[in-house]
Amino acid sequence: MLTVGNTRLLVVDDDARQLRAVERVLRGVQQVDVRFADNGVDAMLQVGLAKPDLIVMDVFMPGLDGIEACRRIKANPETRDIDIVLATAVVAPDLEEVARAAGARCVVSKPFDVKALVASVATQAAPSEFEVEQTGEFDEVAPAKPATIRGANLVVNMLVDAGVEVVFGLPGGAISPIHDALMDTNIRVVTTRHESGAMFAAAAYARATGKLGVVAVTSGPGALNSMTGLASAWCDGLPVLLLVGEVARPAHGKGVLQDGSSHGLQLVEMARHVTKLSAEVPRPSALPHLLRRAIATACSGRKGPVMLTLPIDVTTAQTSMPRVGGSVTFGEHVAPEILEELIELVRGAKRPLILAGSGVRADGAPARLRTVAERFGCPVATTPKAKGVFPENHPLALGVLGLGGHPSARKYLDSDVDVVIAIGTSLGDMSTDGFAPQLQGTRALVHIDIDARQIGKSYSPTHAVVASAAELLGGLADRLDGSVPRPGTYGVDRHVLPTSQRADKIAPHDAISNIQKLMPADTIYTVDSGEHFLFAVQYLEIVQPDSFIVMTGLGSMGQSIGAAIGAQLAHPTRTVTAICGDGCFAMNAFEIATAVQEHLPIRVFVFNDARLGMVERGHETVYGRRPSYPTAPLDVCSVARGLGAQTMKITDVSQFRAANWVMRQVTGPVIFDVHIDQDIAMVKQDRVATMVADAPKIPMVAKPETLPQRQLQREAN
Repeated sequence: MLTVGNTRLLVVDDDARQLRAVERVLRGVQQVDVRFADNGVDAMLQVGLAKPDLIVMDVFMPGLDGIEACRRIKANPETRDIDIVLATAVVAPDLEEVARAAGARCVVSKPFDVKALVASVATQAAPSEFEVEQTGEFDEVAPAKPATIRGANLVVNMLVDAGVEVVFGLPGGAISPIHDALMDTNIRVVTTRHESGAMFAAAAYARATGKLGVVAVTSGPGALNSMTGLASAWCDGLPVLLLVGEVARPAHGKGVLQDGSSHGLQLVEMARHVTKLSAEVPRPSALPHLLRRAIATACSGRKGPVMLTLPIDVTTAQTSMPRVGGSVTFGEHVAPEILEELIELVRGAKRPLILAGSGVRADGAPARLRTVAERFGCPVATTPKAKGVFPENHPLALGVLGLGGHPSARKYLDSDVDVVIAIGTSLGDMSTDGFAPQLQGTRALVHIDIDARQIGKSYSPTHAVVASAAELLGGLADRLDGSVPRPGTYGVDRHVLPTSQRADKIAPHDAISNIQKLMPADTIYTVDSGEHFLFAVQYLEIVQPDSFIVMTGLGSMGQSIGAAIGAQLAHPTRTVTAICGDGCFAMNAFEIATAVQEHLPIRVFVFNDARLGMVERGHETVYGRRPSYPTAPLDVCSVARGLGAQTMKITDVSQFRAANWVMRQVTGPVIFDVHIDQDIAMVKQDRVATMVADAPKIPMVAKPETLPQRQLQREAN
């Protein structure tokens, strides 16, 4: 029971679960006026407005952490008398010393008894004098007298405990303690040729397994080279932990080479825009707390990348080895009335459509999607990134809607669809065929996503549900019995294109068809960015939900080879095939050497048209004239052989039979240089014109002799 009068309380924690736990405990308690903030900056504003009697604040928050916020509050004459208690998962002696120096009364471990802390305001007693009431929100094992351990070994031990089996990256001085500690474990260390290759490999590993992908790189350029892959994982929602070595803390701001601290390159601030969490570990005692939180952040909710910078004096220091156990789990629950309303919507629809995004790929959601579709009798289209989450040989499959999509999906959307269930997709331009207005014009547009920020970005749904795809589809499947017969026949229709008439070239769609004939049925395809992406989306038939890996969120060129490495490590017994363009190959070809070094039997098909074909065609569509962006001279086979791989050039369809023999004989990576007829293009939506539909057309003037003397092939809008 509280024994004091009304108390103004401010609780600051960027962990929403902790705030919910405090709110539940204080619900109905009249003596406490409680406010909440989820970051240090907002907390400072609340302090100025509310003048709280007590602040209970998390120590480790990105940006303005609890220690610095406490120091600023105590330095202000108007707020110096406010009582401040700092909270953390594990209380270490050095942390407590720093906290008291900043002006905090004490540091308490989570979970804390907020009622006891409020009652302690009047007496200024230490919270340990009050009985701690467990909230049930968290399950932590109280720390015993800990032994000491090197910071780097603590990090690696926690990775082992988290189930990490592979770490990608490149070594360097600042990250060397981590690589040294990895030598004492069974974790496989894959040294790539570039940090971006490590990030793409880790991202694909995460997508293929559903587990955490881990990358360890050194300071300065090591971290900066990782940024493209970090942004790609952010856009695609993939759980990747990037560990960045950093120069020692005493050297920060002194002009030391590769200083990435807040006094140097400010790497944490750079990464904050493309991560769920970006932070520097400020002291050895913070290592277990921040690492545990980073792993949980990457793997919860809408998954995504996190980054921790590790000063070398932190990873080489001896620190207490905490005994922190247990886990935090939250069972998702979709309200029954929401499920019933969705069921009535679809059952009452004349032409419903389920549009499945990549959020449907994990946690058993593909099987639940199939059950729901069959019981509704509802046809299913997928986004390009989600290709395969619904088997494309199923009678209810419409194929892909969006970039490279199937005419069957667009034809059905154009035929007076009245209810659309969009689940696990952000409804971006690549997954909506250039923001097709037919999606908004339906009687009901239901948008379901685990991330509330994705809902309403490009369309205004009539029904918005924040939930995971697996949970919602499971709830629907449990309530549906039998099936709803619907008139009409469905199926995946593909564009019909001519075969190349050139003796030394192959039509892209013929190449795709022959590649799939060569490969086992359970092959995993990793596909890059370029014209070849359109053909892979259109002509590959994917029937398994984990057999198609693309990273279209950022659309970075050169990611497919690194992705193939990650996917092969994730599934050693399956065949992994990368499909990339010659421009993409030129960007990341040296990761072939990584595959050779690791004895990975990936198969890479380079669609070689000797130019940046997608860029040239796009320019021609928008401006009416075609520039030249050649990639030649590039001898794909010579480059790949120089990196240690087996190679084969393919200029005719008949040569694919020999390719089959090569693949069966070679146990390491094989690179195929497939010469593509660039004049055979697939009709696609003009995305640029869609996004700038209201922009005025700019007349272009050129001398006749500078234009190619041939009929320009326009892509249909």
